[in-house]
Amino acid sequence: MIHFELSILIRRPPSDVFAFLRDKDQYPQEENSPVLVLEKTTVGAVGVGTCYREVVQMLLFVRGEILSKITRYEPSQFLEEDFEGAGMIGHLAYQFLPEGSGTRLTQRETLSARGFLKPLEPVIERMLSRRLVERLEEIKTVLEGGWATVDSVSGKCSEKGR
Repeated sequence: MIHFELSILIRRPPSDVFAFLRDKDQYPQEENSPVLVLEKTTVGAVGVGTCYREVVQMLLFVRGEILSKITRYEPSQFLEEDFEGAGMIGHLAYQFLPEGSGTRLTQRETLSARGFLKPLEPVIERMLSRRLVERLEEIKTVLEGGWATVDSVSGKCSEKGR
């Protein structure tokens, strides 16, 4: 089993960082992102039980599908999901802690490769480690750049400086 624990300080309140990750299917992917498709497959507001489908570019000519389901949903505190696909099964957990005028975002992830990928876990771990750090930096850059988020309760828009 592979374990990751990463943390980053983002100069936005926990509610904004939570909303960004809650609405992950609403934001365009960065150029050259390995995520080709990211869609919410359940109807209604996001919460426990919400499902997503991702298509990811794994290697030059290899794509994989990942299905995920939210298992813990505590606004501005915790967002967790289980996922399966592309030869892996795992759990992703985000924690949002206020720190100064920003948020300490902690990402914990565990995953296991299955089948023919099992012997490749050390290689997968090295590749994912670098990509997960880059992804947190991208989230920080986008949010600190003023990206607007929507509070699902009030429907109000929030962006840096508001």
